[in-house]
Amino acid sequence: MIDYGHKVKLDRIRKNDLPVLRQARNDSRIRDWCRQHDLISDLDQDAWYEKQNSDPTISMYSVSNLDSSLLGVCGLTSIDHIIRRAEFSLYIFPQHHKKGLGEKVLKTLFTHGFNELNLKQIYGETFVGNPALGLFEKLGMKIDGIRRDFYYKDGKYLDCTLISIMRSEWNM
Repeated sequence: MIDYGHKVKLDRIRKNDLPVLRQARNDSRIRDWCRQHDLISDLDQDAWYEKQNSDPTISMYSVSNLDSSLLGVCGLTSIDHIIRRAEFSLYIFPQHHKKGLGEKVLKTLFTHGFNELNLKQIYGETFVGNPALGLFEKLGMKIDGIRRDFYYKDGKYLDCTLISIMRSEWNM
């Protein structure tokens, strides 16, 4: 369990979490901001679970509050221990949006990445227009650029914003 005093904890994803995680991930309020095109099936979810449990470049976590209620998922992917960077991932269940949880979770995840995994950089991307970009900037992430028409989803091309934070910029 990972807990840095931000009133959330990160823990290993368990097999019995998968139905709840899949339901939330398929909710349009989350899926609209994700790269995938289709709904996630049971088979997709099981394959993801097996991969994230066996791939050393992926560290995914369930997010819960202090009473262990499941709130979402976060993690670090494409972990490169030589270059010392990783891409972050996060989604909070829709019923818990706009309660400050994203900030608490990212503070916990980034602290873990910089302090425990010895990362130099954490980066990500989001579709242009995602309101979460304000949170990312509040945490000190910088906009590195825009990938124009980089994704195709729901019949249209979408730009995405590239963001990152360096260990030297992290002061939470």
